[in-house]
Amino acid sequence: MMQPSEYHQKIIDYYRDTENAYKDSWDLKNSLAIHYGYWDEQVRSFPESLIRMNEVMMKAADIKPSDRVLDAGSGVGGSSIFLASLLGCKVTGITLSERQASHATENAKKKGVSDLVDFKIMNYTATDFPDASFDVVWGCESICYADDKELFIKEAYRLLKPGGRLVVADGFVSVFENNNNTVIRKWLEGWQVNYLETPERFRQFMNDAGFKDISYQDISKQASHSSRRLYRFYFLASLYLLWKKINFSRPATEFQKKNIIACKYQYKGLKKWLWQYGLFTGQKLSKD
Repeated sequence: MMQPSEYHQKIIDYYRDTENAYKDSWDLKNSLAIHYGYWDEQVRSFPESLIRMNEVMMKAADIKPSDRVLDAGSGVGGSSIFLASLLGCKVTGITLSERQASHATENAKKKGVSDLVDFKIMNYTATDFPDASFDVVWGCESICYADDKELFIKEAYRLLKPGGRLVVADGFVSVFENNNNTVIRKWLEGWQVNYLETPERFRQFMNDAGFKDISYQDISKQASHSSRRLYRFYFLASLYLLWKKINFSRPATEFQKKNIIACKYQYKGLKKWLWQYGLFTGQKLSKD
């Protein structure tokens, strides 16, 4: 197995060091989700909003029980397990983190879907899968981590069967120059993200790759509840770090400190319209 790049290693280390924070604040043990929730009239609680995001993406991509799905950046397996449990479709999740893949495999066993899902250590911009291996490529708040977002889109197109669909829910800067804005930089550096694309550039990459029926929805309003929740978590977590310091407890790592700071700046950036939360879908034509 190839050794991870320095950037990939930082992502791996980030998710290792912040795992407990997600367990404490983000319903990770139950929802298995490390993403923003989708809040609409069907949602009554934060855990429901996390599941609702999966439902919205599933509907947008028109996923069927007979589909083979690639969960690109699968984390601890939440979306993969959700799709397999609800639809009975087969899902392969890929992640850079061996630790996450191990947790995801164990979670699938607990949920009784080990026969439908599997998890691999792989870079989603350069996979080992043959052409036309999947009906759906799914990216839930993971594509922001791609070294080059256009490379991911090209790889997704290669991996899709004719008629296959790509669905991506993620953050996008309103204009590309916002990646250099201090607010955005403090957010992205805290979560170990290199940069965000704009909706316009992402759409052009999809178009250039060959995708048709490309659709984009700005769902910032539905995701804003999660953004505010993270902002509140920033204050609580900051107090916790102060308490640990006073009591001479084990100090927080740099990843943990920056993760907490990022919770403040993601909210400030959204309030200033420096970024938006978006949902993309596109289809590979039946015949090229």
